[in-house]
Amino acid sequence: MSASNIIDTAPLGALVRYTDGAAKPPARFTKKLAAWERANGVGRLVKKEPLNSP
Repeated sequence: MSASNIIDTAPLGALVRYTDGAAKPPARFTKKLAAWERANGVGRLVKKEPLNSP
């Protein structure tokens, strides 16, 4: 599902899971694990704003 679909259909307060599809690296690779955690997780939709077209 794309970000625009989520904004159009999900209500405020909805939990949104995002992922890049990569496998989680082992804990001993701390920098790779930190990068993976930034690209994969769960967040709450708290604000909707229209796109600003030039």
